[in-house]
Amino acid sequence: MFRKGLASSIPIVMGYFPVAVTFAISAMTMGFNEIETILASALIFAGASQFALVALMPHSFISAVLIPIALNLRHIVYGCIISQKFKIRRPLITAFGLTDEVFALSLNANDERFIWGLEVGAYLAWIFGTLIGIIGGTILLSSEMLTPSLIFSLTALFLILLIPNLRGSHALAAVIGGTIALLFHSIGYTSMGILLAGILSPIVVSRVRICLSTT
Repeated sequence: MFRKGLASSIPIVMGYFPVAVTFAISAMTMGFNEIETILASALIFAGASQFALVALMPHSFISAVLIPIALNLRHIVYGCIISQKFKIRRPLITAFGLTDEVFALSLNANDERFIWGLEVGAYLAWIFGTLIGIIGGTILLSSEMLTPSLIFSLTALFLILLIPNLRGSHALAAVIGGTIALLFHSIGYTSMGILLAGILSPIVVSRVRICLSTT
């Protein structure tokens, strides 16, 4: 079953590799060194959280820690769902690699070893992609002409990820979060604004949806 899971991880590998390369280049652009960058991928292993980490760390250590934790809370739900399907013998190992994509492919699994195969493939792709990105980032950052563009690349990446999702409640969350962040930025509390925007916007949107559903 492990080999079957490893073979089934190929689509995840193809998706993870370029994102990991992008993360490594972005991290180094924001001032992370090679060791810090590879440790982020090796220990956190969560794309959105790692991008949030490198974007927020220069501004606020507290925000850089709390927001990735909040982003990863959904993985608790993933673990509960998988544990109800069959007995988990190595919960720490299985939980660590249970990313969004691994979870999606694990919904029809009936053996923990299959999940391990998925996780190993995904993890190796993420680490290898990060290493390639570190090498590429070192080369690119050696050019003074390219450095300003690379610094803006992380902001551009978040905009690219945001725009296709600006529909329905996601658009409302973006407007609320952006408004909160802008207000706090205008009074000199940028880091606090980012943290509150990440926490309050989903809460407000969920309340609005509940109110609309009951009317």
